[in-house]
Amino acid sequence: MSHPPLDLPGRHGLPERWAGRDSFAILEAGCAAGANFLATWQTWRDDPQRPQRLHYFCIDAAPPDRDELTRQHQPLTESAAQLCATWPSIVSGFHRLHFAGGRVSLTLAIGDIRTVMPRIEGRFDAFILDGLSPAEQSSPALREDLLWLAAEPQANQGGQPKHRRAAVIGAGIAGVSCAERLAQRGWEVTLFERRDGPAAETSGNRQAVMLPVLSVDETRLARLNRVAYLYVLRQLAALVEAGHPVTWDNCGVFQIARHADHSRKQQAIVANQQLPAEFVQYLDADAASRLAGTPVSDGGWWFPQAGWLSPLSLCQALLAAAGANLNFRPATEITALAPSAQGWQLLDSNGTVLWDGPTVILAHAHGLRTLEQSAHLPLRCFRGQVSHLPATGRPEPSAAPLGGSEPILRAWGGNPPESADLPRCVVCREGYIAPPHDGYAGLGATFQRSHDTEMHVEDHQSNLARLTAMLPELSDRYDATQLKGRVGLRPVSPDKLPMVGALPLASCEPRPAAHVEWPRWPGLFVASGYGARGFVWAPLMAELLANQICGEPLPIEAELAAAVDPARFSWKGTL
Repeated sequence: MSHPPLDLPGRHGLPERWAGRDSFAILEAGCAAGANFLATWQTWRDDPQRPQRLHYFCIDAAPPDRDELTRQHQPLTESAAQLCATWPSIVSGFHRLHFAGGRVSLTLAIGDIRTVMPRIEGRFDAFILDGLSPAEQSSPALREDLLWLAAEPQANQGGQPKHRRAAVIGAGIAGVSCAERLAQRGWEVTLFERRDGPAAETSGNRQAVMLPVLSVDETRLARLNRVAYLYVLRQLAALVEAGHPVTWDNCGVFQIARHADHSRKQQAIVANQQLPAEFVQYLDADAASRLAGTPVSDGGWWFPQAGWLSPLSLCQALLAAAGANLNFRPATEITALAPSAQGWQLLDSNGTVLWDGPTVILAHAHGLRTLEQSAHLPLRCFRGQVSHLPATGRPEPSAAPLGGSEPILRAWGGNPPESADLPRCVVCREGYIAPPHDGYAGLGATFQRSHDTEMHVEDHQSNLARLTAMLPELSDRYDATQLKGRVGLRPVSPDKLPMVGALPLASCEPRPAAHVEWPRWPGLFVASGYGARGFVWAPLMAELLANQICGEPLPIEAELAAAVDPARFSWKGTL
């Protein structure tokens, strides 16, 4: 492929049009294998008057996969190599990629322009329509969409708030992710945590499993979870590249079919949705057993890019990535919020004001129910007990920081194993078992509506029953009365989707019409309801919330942003 002329941005008035701006957003129809993006990025890099942030949004119905993209950009420039390394698996949805330490973002929207345009939420300063035919460019529907998405001339610095100070309550994965996203944008962020360190409560398990959700009918949960899963894989790579290693293992995840009908559905989804092999494959029990290194009960989905991570290591990496803009205050419990001239005061149990400022993010799971402003949110508490299986006598697989490329199929070779052993990849069905790490393999997890944090032998027995359904030859190896483990309390919404966005008022009289925005508490935001998928949800949801706070184009479809809006329950009358 011949590289594009670097005067292409000049034909769209750049860099002059972004001079003096804090952020600048561009929408392109037809991604041209990223050529226009690379030219614009180069112009941004070379301009001393460049905006602090560049948002580039690209729509393409059939973008090239990573291998084809790499071929098209030979010989690779440094920027093209970064683009190819970050390029997502080609599955439908919006995929946000970050470059230049997060100051440049590319959102690849995979789909037909007529379908995608109405799903975009944001305001754009420039449009590149070179990839469309004259007839497409003159389409009334397209023109209407462009008018809707066009930013006001001389818009106020991309919608950025004047006072970039925020407090985040809760240093689990939800709060740490939000703090990092705002700190990365230059905000002064104070992070409060009642425990002595990060990831001390629900986010404190030894291992967290990451895999996507797939469904026959493309539910909102499946669509959102799919892009969130790919986003966290890119985030892990970016953290390591920036010198903030995360302990994790991209060993793959094998999801066993629950029964014969489910097996047929699994195969149909892979075939009908034309999902790439690097994303998911269907394997029979023999092939899965070879991958796992232990006999597996049935066939199912193989997710070769998936795996497990150490929750604490990810939270620590995010805190390090936030840098000097973050003030972390552990062992500090916020018990009340009070309005102030600056916005909100955060108070402890003695009534002492610990912080006063304009923007507050509530990310402390069930702690939201203890604050007057957020007590009405319909968060439910589900107890989860994980069992720790000792891995005595078996070498552990390496769990190193992410690096390199992920193989599509890990080939340990040979016939299916004849003797049972702990798996070399994550295996899941109704529960999951992860490969050993630091002497133990994580087996989980129970899911009961309860606030009980005590360990119970009966729950270890339930987890061992899940193990029998996955790896039957391991069923009699462990004694439930001798197992160690951990209990976490998960915040779950009624529809199992996250709650992310501006905090709604508990009630409103008179009730607004359906087309009118539900009233919100000014400056208060929520990031919660992640349930058992917190380490897949949290990174993308934090990016979404940062975009909403800063007035930037959203990284997901407008319909999906509405699906996680905490006010959705206000309209349903369930508060």
